[in-house]
Amino acid sequence: MMRTMLIFIFLISSGISSTQEASKIKKIEGVFLGRVEDGYSFCCQTALAMEEIVVFDEILSVILEKHPLHEDKHIGENFIISFTEHLGVWEDDKKETSTVIRLQKLMPGQHL
Repeated sequence: MMRTMLIFIFLISSGISSTQEASKIKKIEGVFLGRVEDGYSFCCQTALAMEEIVVFDEILSVILEKHPLHEDKHIGENFIISFTEHLGVWEDDKKETSTVIRLQKLMPGQHL
């Protein structure tokens, strides 16, 4: 009985920790490149100072009200992007999606 209870507790805590890991908020700095078919495209610098194109699947509607990224006037603007990543499983396929939860516009010369 005690062994079964320990296994149950372990399984519950494993599930909780993986959920918490999936919802960890990450921050990067990026220049908005525009809307693409799969989402919103930003050019970001990696830790090795290499440029990388990052596409976010979703942006919260509250953010889009403040920064309407569907308008071309925001292309080339620099932002601090706070986002979460989620791993979803559909049938036999796994897909990671990313959601922007905060977007802070940077002024010229300002950095993360």
